[in-house]
Amino acid sequence: MGITASYTRIQCRRVHVRFRKCSKQAIFMREWSPHSEEKISILADYLAAFARASKRAVNRVYIDSFAGETINILKTTGEQFPGSFESALAVEPPFTSMLIFEKHRGRAASLRDLASKHPGQRISVIEGNCNEQMAINLQNVPKKAPVFAFLDPDGTELEFRTIQLLADHKRGSGKPKIEMWILLSTSGLVRMLGGNRNEAERQGHPDRVARLYGAWGPWLDVWEARLTNRVSPSEARQAYLLLYMDRLIGLGYKHLLARPIKNSHSELYVMVFASDHPVGESIMRWAQEKDRVVHRNPTPSLFEFPESRPEYEDIHTGWREEFPIALSEWIEYEWQD
Repeated sequence: MGITASYTRIQCRRVHVRFRKCSKQAIFMREWSPHSEEKISILADYLAAFARASKRAVNRVYIDSFAGETINILKTTGEQFPGSFESALAVEPPFTSMLIFEKHRGRAASLRDLASKHPGQRISVIEGNCNEQMAINLQNVPKKAPVFAFLDPDGTELEFRTIQLLADHKRGSGKPKIEMWILLSTSGLVRMLGGNRNEAERQGHPDRVARLYGAWGPWLDVWEARLTNRVSPSEARQAYLLLYMDRLIGLGYKHLLARPIKNSHSELYVMVFASDHPVGESIMRWAQEKDRVVHRNPTPSLFEFPESRPEYEDIHTGWREEFPIALSEWIEYEWQD
């Protein structure tokens, strides 16, 4: 089994959220850095290939767990670009069913308005926390259908119980698991846990991280090593990623790809792809390694050429043996809600 990852450097700027009010309703608009537009363009390429590969299936399902705004602006140029839901709507052949989750009431209303312009598709916009709403809504997803889930939280909001529900949904059907593309905020983990144990515990951060992994155990060892300066911030970030990949492998996923996203200083987050079918890995590898124009400048330039991306390399195999400290076993989180 090849578990692969590659590091690449993408410039990032701070994200701002703007609200424009008109006479009838608020319009939610968000400004994004170039790396976010590139992420959506990778998603669009993958979804198009996913739809073509599954065109003979009776049902094709798309799940978006943090759908966000319908108006997305590239900060460098001021130009609008499609969000994840809009990109999924553009796929041909179209998805036969979509589950779109958004916790914010106003954004959910905008998503429903966009969905209403596509009356021929079965689209459910669910206003609420995807961690709480996923189980009941997955009941309507055919177990033999090809399904892709885009899990793109702002930080550490995605809980592992949601990942488990998705991974287990088609168990026993003889069909590949739901494919996922997940944002893991590695930098956010290092920053949230921080260097003050008492303060982190006072704010409930360890419990939040345990919900992210669905377990206690080795990530606590990494945090302890960071508190005592036995590992560097970069070593901690990579360990948090590799531990997350361990958890996905434990769910039966055989093909994982991890792409760290960096600004000029350090890693921000990692996009983790999980599939148990080699075709899925091949398509995502193609989509992520494809040369792309990244709009870093305020005005379009004749000299903006597609930027190349490095090939994936295996960073997962044997990583525990090479890590500076010994790591304990997982202790499953006891969900109370």
